Amino acid sequence: MTGKKAGSGKPGNRSRVQLEVLVEEPSAHCLLNKALGGWIGADHVQVGIRKFRGKPDLLDRLPVLMAGYARQRREGKDVRVVVLVDKDEDDCRKLKTEMDAIARRAGMVPDGVSRCVVNRIAVRELENWYFGDWEAVCAAFPKVRSKVPAPYSSTPDATAKKTSEVFERVLRQNGIRNSSKPDWAERMAPKMVPSRNRSVSFRVFIEGVRRLVEQS
Repeated sequence: MTGKKAGSGKPGNRSRVQLEVLVEEPSAHCLLNKALGGWIGADHVQVGIRKFRGKPDLLDRLPVLMAGYARQRREGKDVRVVVLVDKDEDDCRKLKTEMDAIARRAGMVPDGVSRCVVNRIAVRELENWYFGDWEAVCAAFPKVRSKVPAPYSSTPDATAKKTSEVFERVLRQNGIRNSSKPDWAERMAPKMVPSRNRSVSFRVFIEGVRRLVEQS
């Protein structure tokens, strides 16, 4: 796990918040470890990103992890949790319902005013977020042409195909031989601008995280 202070100012009088972000694989870890602190811009937040060996590993371990975070909160630590997984071929609503239920059973609150957990799903994969900010793609990979490929031009969260495979094919068609998803994330992280991202799942993610850390 890695930790980063969000923002660059002084924390002032606000109490320190520990934000634990659980992700399923290395590329999400690379992206959020580099970019999330800047995206949320909260000086009082200490961000820790924890990666797992795929979505099944994360979901299998989630009950124990949530119980541990609940125990820390009972001990007085202001721990707040974000869980991010890919939709893949799962039913989005069913998957989120299951994740929320795990949090509640552990004593963590995933919704309401005093929630301490945000469960979010990248639709269909993390790479859909890249299609949502094509300016960032062109900046990270200068050989890529400026036109967003269909169908992602109209729907960045398109789910018909495995998005990581589509993204790799786009790179290859533009003369870039790079199949490393963590490297894509490393390159994309400093180029992405949340306010211009057209991916609905990205917007829901970032708005949820911001509300989580801003609540008193």
